[in-house]
Amino acid sequence: MQDAISIIKDEHISISSVLKGLVTHVEDALGAKRDFDPFLVSAMLDYIETVPERVHHPKEDQYLFRLLRKRTDKANEALDQLEEEHKKSKLLLKDMRVALAQCKKDGDLKNFAEAMNSYSRFHFAHMRKEEKDVFPLAVEYLTPEDWKEVHEAFRLNMKVDMV
Repeated sequence: MQDAISIIKDEHISISSVLKGLVTHVEDALGAKRDFDPFLVSAMLDYIETVPERVHHPKEDQYLFRLLRKRTDKANEALDQLEEEHKKSKLLLKDMRVALAQCKKDGDLKNFAEAMNSYSRFHFAHMRKEEKDVFPLAVEYLTPEDWKEVHEAFRLNMKVDMV
């Protein structure tokens, strides 16, 4: 159980690190402390698209959330919200990509900064909600066999995580 939770929390830490780096880079560029580097930002967005959006969120839905729903209905409201947030997260990422493309054309960082701030605030709140509302229920209700399945699924993520 702890191994699976540790892997998921480690992924949250990696995602948070990239988001904090992105926020710092953009804030520094807006404050004229450094030049804005669209290639660095593109690489950070690639990480966000690959790790949380394509790997982490689908595995939460397919393993952790599915198994928790199987064991209790106490988490259903939170899980419904989180699954909707996984969908919304993809749209917010798309907004960042569009804003970055526009920034590359016209040099105006403001719209990208707004899209980035929306995504990062959203994602930090999302991860807090998972850790506060879902993890304790998972610890309480999932069986050792459930945890083994979750662990195996997330253990494979470690090969994808680029941080």
